[in-house]
Amino acid sequence: MPTKKKQELTKTQDTVLNGIVRHILTAGGGVLVSKGMMTDGMLETAIGAVIALAGVIWSALAKKKDT
Repeated sequence: MPTKKKQELTKTQDTVLNGIVRHILTAGGGVLVSKGMMTDGMLETAIGAVIALAGVIWSALAKKKDT
C-alpha cells in the first residue's frame, strides 16, 4: 500500500497564511470596534494574543511531525 506524502508548507506559504489570518482577525475586529463591542486597544491586544498562541501551537505541531 503506497504511503501518502504529507504536504509541508514552504516559508512563503506560511508567511502568506499568517498574513491572511491576521487580516481576517483585523477585519472581524474592525466590525466589533465599529459596533462599540470593544476598543481599538482591546482589538490590538486580542489579535496579538491570537497570533502568539497560534505561533506556539504551530511550532509545537511542526516539531511533533519531525519526531
